[in-house]
Amino acid sequence: MNTLTDDLTAENRGGLLVITLARAHKANALTLAMNRGLTQLLHDARIDSAVRGVLITGAGERVFCAGVDVREVSTLPPQEASRVRSAAFFALLLALTEFDKPLVSAVNGAAAGGGFMIAALADTIVAAAGAHFSLPEIDLGSPPLAGLVVLEPVVGAALAYDLVQTARKLGADEAERRGLVRAVLPREAVFAQAEALARELMAKNARAFAAGKAWMRGPVRAGLERAEAAMIKWRSEGNA
Repeated sequence: MNTLTDDLTAENRGGLLVITLARAHKANALTLAMNRGLTQLLHDARIDSAVRGVLITGAGERVFCAGVDVREVSTLPPQEASRVRSAAFFALLLALTEFDKPLVSAVNGAAAGGGFMIAALADTIVAAAGAHFSLPEIDLGSPPLAGLVVLEPVVGAALAYDLVQTARKLGADEAERRGLVRAVLPREAVFAQAEALARELMAKNARAFAAGKAWMRGPVRAGLERAEAAMIKWRSEGNA
């Protein structure tokens, strides 16, 4: 096992790189180091012939990922710290869209904000019974543009708009009915099923899989680039 930071680990299990967000005491919220480390892992895994797929999960039994840790202590002025966090997270989202090998999310608990987006950019999601998904940005005074971009191709415009404008929690069972989640299982069975699905995808023709994924993710990447530019403008106008 490789420990990239105290809060992010990765292990190659027979070609499947298992990445664990290991900050359960802080709801697996992404520090700047975790964000950058996960981005680098995805870049490295994409070009590493020893890696044929990736599985992302969270430590603990309560939360998959609560998104970016906006309370992380920084030596930068508040506006600059916010800009740096945002830039790092958009870089992670773009790395997820560029990752052309199988990617599965094993959602062991709540996936909120950026955690929801990370899960949604996987090729398939397995969720624990009782898990839920939410995008609370609007309640924090921020337009959830990236969430709209990520969710619309997966769940459709109507549900994406509903989730980002209301910030409501989407339960695992509803997420399965809506096509976001492949399977809802008892928490102790989630990882094994996610691994099985990842290996099923890893057995497909790699070039054909990558071509299909690139076709699907191209518009998402373009949308994220527009969303990032819009958020930079939003902040330049004095918004949080």
